[in-house]
Amino acid sequence: MNGNRSNTGGGDRGAVLVLVLWVMLALGLLALSFGAAIRTEIDATRNLVDQKRAHYLARAGIDYAVYRIVESQMAFAKSRQRMEMGPGSVPEIMTGVVTLRLGPDVADVQVVDETGKINLNTAPSHLIYNLLITVGMDPDGADSLTDSIEDWRDPDEFLRPNGAESGYYLSLPQPYYAKNGPFDVPEELLLVRGVTPEIYYGRKGLTPEGDRVEYFGLGKYLTVFSKVNRINVNSAPVPVLAAIPGLTYETALVIDEMRRQFPLGDVNTALTRIPGLPTDTASYLSTLRSNVYNLISTGHVSGSEVAGRINAVVQIGVGIKQYAVLYWNEANTEL
Repeated sequence: MNGNRSNTGGGDRGAVLVLVLWVMLALGLLALSFGAAIRTEIDATRNLVDQKRAHYLARAGIDYAVYRIVESQMAFAKSRQRMEMGPGSVPEIMTGVVTLRLGPDVADVQVVDETGKINLNTAPSHLIYNLLITVGMDPDGADSLTDSIEDWRDPDEFLRPNGAESGYYLSLPQPYYAKNGPFDVPEELLLVRGVTPEIYYGRKGLTPEGDRVEYFGLGKYLTVFSKVNRINVNSAPVPVLAAIPGLTYETALVIDEMRRQFPLGDVNTALTRIPGLPTDTASYLSTLRSNVYNLISTGHVSGSEVAGRINAVVQIGVGIKQYAVLYWNEANTEL
């Protein structure tokens, strides 16, 4: 009898032990799950904080770049007044990258002169066609896209031979009318028939010889913000120069090398150094002081992969603040 009671008690204790182990396992899994949820919330909060920091870093970069541009142009104007520069001198255009450091954090601002681009609203069709060929589009595609751009910006519904008017756009899965008016922003070009994100933003590739090259990228060469009808020869990208009648890509590279040595003060004098150019080539170019800039600011938070990016276009020398914002587009992007 005593042996039976002992065996029964051991069995009860074994069952209780198994139950306790199961409870401890359940509590352990619950703790792990809770810990994982907490870590996720902490990471999400940290990312949100980093995004805010990166955003305001990018905004600070815009302000700093504007300050540098205004400072540079005011210094040039004062030097002119003191006659420290010759009559043919031109201000050095603020292009390239301006860096603002705030402690361990950094804002890099790419400064692009809008007067060195082709105006999407006022450029003649042959200039747009030449640019499309220069950036790698085939002649048929360039002809079709040129006509489509013309149809988009003209005030009527008369269809060009290779263009597109509202009849085409209304047949799309998400229909809309042709603008029949000037472009408001360069990105509006993405609505025009034949313009894909690849054509607008560009893509990198290799030539048959294995050299790295970038195709298309119309967004870097077209503007709607500069009101100057001529293209600034001191800041125009090489593909824009190569699109000008009378200039080839090789000639554009020669001009690029000339202006790297010193800003060109007189277009006619500069072009006379290049034999064989048509006399009307200079009519497309100018050396007027730039006053419209595209600022692409990226804020980088130290120790974080999050970046804040702001794309702004500013006009210098306007109002009490000495500048006016013509375009503002901001986004937080995890890189």
